[in-house]
Amino acid sequence: MISPMLLERPGSWRWIGVTLGFAVALVPTLPLVWRAAVATDGFSVGDAFVPALGNSLVVALSVAAIGWIVGLPAGVLGGLYAFRGRAILIALLALPALVPSFLWAIGWSAAALRIGTGASQALTGFPGTALAFCGMAISVVMLTSLATTRSLTASQIDAARIAGGERTVVVQSCRHGATTAGLAAGLVGVLTLSDPGPGQIHGLRTAAGEMLTSFSALYDFALAGRQCLVLTAAVLLLALPAIAMAAPRLSTQLLARQSRAPVLARNRRVSRIAIGLLTLLAFLFVMLPLTGLLLPLLAGAEILATWNALTRTGWNTLLYAGGAGLAAVTFGIVMALLAGRSATLGAACLAAGLALFLQPPALIALGFVFVGSDAPAWADPLLRSRLTVCLALATRLFPVALFLGMRAWRSFPSSWSAAAAVHGVPARTFLRRIVVPMFGFPAGTALLIVGLLATADVGTVLLLHPPGQASLPLTIFTVMANAPETLVASLCLAYVVAAVMVLVLIHRVVGRIVH
Repeated sequence: MISPMLLERPGSWRWIGVTLGFAVALVPTLPLVWRAAVATDGFSVGDAFVPALGNSLVVALSVAAIGWIVGLPAGVLGGLYAFRGRAILIALLALPALVPSFLWAIGWSAAALRIGTGASQALTGFPGTALAFCGMAISVVMLTSLATTRSLTASQIDAARIAGGERTVVVQSCRHGATTAGLAAGLVGVLTLSDPGPGQIHGLRTAAGEMLTSFSALYDFALAGRQCLVLTAAVLLLALPAIAMAAPRLSTQLLARQSRAPVLARNRRVSRIAIGLLTLLAFLFVMLPLTGLLLPLLAGAEILATWNALTRTGWNTLLYAGGAGLAAVTFGIVMALLAGRSATLGAACLAAGLALFLQPPALIALGFVFVGSDAPAWADPLLRSRLTVCLALATRLFPVALFLGMRAWRSFPSSWSAAAAVHGVPARTFLRRIVVPMFGFPAGTALLIVGLLATADVGTVLLLHPPGQASLPLTIFTVMANAPETLVASLCLAYVVAAVMVLVLIHRVVGRIVH
């Protein structure tokens, strides 16, 4: 009989298992990397790629800076004070994190066209691309700062208030969350390097757009692979300092618990400031582009065409999101159990997971395409089907489930395993009755988050989806240049409504963060 203490027992087998797990995640990219490395035309990445990479880096740094400067105080005020419309404003500012960035780019472009030619020209290139990403950066940083502020204990906030009043509370809360907010802003900035949508819409040549061009127009695996490697190196160069700071910090804080949760304060003066700031941000980065996105509906909605598109792509969208979520959650929780309670191994897992999560999606997707192009027919279900899309998405997104799984397992008392072993409870029974139910909530949360991220990842679906099996975001992305404005607006409205419904679900399931 296998003892439940096996789950707690340290050993080199944990390092071996974790190493093999990450090696499996990298397997699809190895043939493409090898092809790019041994190409006979040297390590040329094309004349246009280097300037495009420079554009992407400028956009990433600008978006990270704006997200940190604006999102930090917004999250702190939302986490400390109760004011009228707080839940609605936070929900509105969370919306950009749930909707693909290219939809916001379409909204900004459409709004500028209706304002006038001057506004449209002003948003061409860098300004419009940065604006499309800023909403997501502010959203993520605000939610991160809000969660960090809510992690403060009531006694800490009371001490700051006694020492210097509300100003001291806000300043010290900002100082407390500045590092975490900076890490979140930096990671969002790095993610923009791999997103081709806003750059293509606003006419800015970016590294991600050049990679898609190299493959879709030239079908040059070697060139696309070299460009992926250069972009990956740039991503790692920017992300490694943040990862080095974040991984040990997250690993040591997984067991943190509040002694007394803070109560939202009521202060008329600060509440007015908070309402004004959050309302301004919601108008600029949510309502204004959303108005431009949906304004064509005033001329009438394409109800029949939208319904046909939803019925054609709805099942595929759910399948890609659900399949990627199930695969990522299964793999992530297994990896979390392998990591165990070791702080060193946990930090290593988090560092490797963050590095994998930040990799360009095109690297993994092109790896699957390259392997599938020479694979025999019997491999079609694995390499040329909708399952391929799910596996490619899960390969990059499973670190989300890994983090939540590690947090759940490390909050699980080790004495329970010892008690079960002392009383002779079989490991199978212990897993079925204790461990699996304990993982239910974090697994459900991870499934929801991975599903949202997978739905917004248009690039992977674009490269890997079988003919006629597109998702709803990919359909919008592919028809936005040629379809009538009313049809594009109708499809966007359908997606935004779905995102709002998911936002309501998140609020009900994990709304404890913002209350």
